[in-house]
Amino acid sequence: MKSWRSRITAGLVIGAAALSIPLTAGSAYASDWVLAGGGYRSYQECWDDGRDYITHDYHDYTQFDCRPNGDRWDIWVR
Repeated sequence: MKSWRSRITAGLVIGAAALSIPLTAGSAYASDWVLAGGGYRSYQECWDDGRDYITHDYHDYTQFDCRPNGDRWDIWVR
């Protein structure tokens, strides 16, 4: 029969491994956004340009997002 000490150690190792997998996958997922443009005065202006950027097939990006940067807006693509 295993001791409680070895069972607790094994449980902690398995728990740490289970926690580290989503944390490392999440950081890789978040880093695939690329800044494509910026300096837009309004969200609508950013959105219109982002939609045009995705619509034209000059790249492999399929998604865009307009994010605030101070009082201006930036286009991020992936």
